Amino acid sequence: MILSNPLRQQTALRASLPSICTQCLYNPKSQRRRLHRVPQLAHDETFAEKGVGSMLGPESYITAWRDYEGYLVDRLNRLTADTKDFTRPTKEILLEYARSPTHASLFNHASMAWNNHSFFSTLTPTPTSLSPYLIARLSASFSSVDSFRATFLATANAMFGPGFVWLVRRTNHNTSAADTPELAILTTYLAGSPLPRAHYRRQEQDMNTALQAGAFGPRSGRDPKIAPGGALIEPMLCVNTWQHVWLHDYGFGGKREYLERWWDCIDWEIVERNAQFDAVNRGPNQNFSKFNLKVGRY
Repeated sequence: MILSNPLRQQTALRASLPSICTQCLYNPKSQRRRLHRVPQLAHDETFAEKGVGSMLGPESYITAWRDYEGYLVDRLNRLTADTKDFTRPTKEILLEYARSPTHASLFNHASMAWNNHSFFSTLTPTPTSLSPYLIARLSASFSSVDSFRATFLATANAMFGPGFVWLVRRTNHNTSAADTPELAILTTYLAGSPLPRAHYRRQEQDMNTALQAGAFGPRSGRDPKIAPGGALIEPMLCVNTWQHVWLHDYGFGGKREYLERWWDCIDWEIVERNAQFDAVNRGPNQNFSKFNLKVGRY
């Protein structure tokens, strides 16, 4: 059941915890002087003032997005100073060093920054509805939207440790292969990346969530840039399960409530755009030209 009551007040335990003074690294003036910057979210000012719908309060949003993304970007600028990577997009950096143990810190900060942005970029203060086209695609892979929702939230809730849960699209999907759904659920832990070319980096697995409905089978096709066993996929949507995102508003036992509230804050129009479905198959009434503001060089 989706909960609709307002965000709970802080418990006495959380209220009594001492505040940790940390430097806020989200400084628009200083960010302009560096290549790696905190991306500007479409609803940033609204989220900072009012919070993210019923999911996160303003303080939690500022901590999980502005402060934390600012910290990651600051570290990227320090790690890439006076190198060729200083002028490279975050995505290119994480792909470049996914197979380099000696650059683990650089990969982790770039990958985490990209993942965190993927999470916040699909949030909206105004609930949106799934289009008939997206409902049909989800139903074809998960039997129904309700089944997808239940599986996705259960997978995220079962993760014992921080990471991300993704909805991804197999871009080389064979419609005749009934046992390999087009859309699937993928889990990554810590700063692990869902991007196919980053799958060379070994990622930890929680066996409670490794075999969920809609999971990928063996890879088909050949691509020298894809790791053995990898799949050609396009991330569409993700939820952040790191405790610093939800712990302040929900407490140690509130992860499930956080996930249910997150579902009501998803911008499904952006999710569908991220899938990069064939425009010809959408039909004449599915115009997504206004969503061409891609993540870009970040």
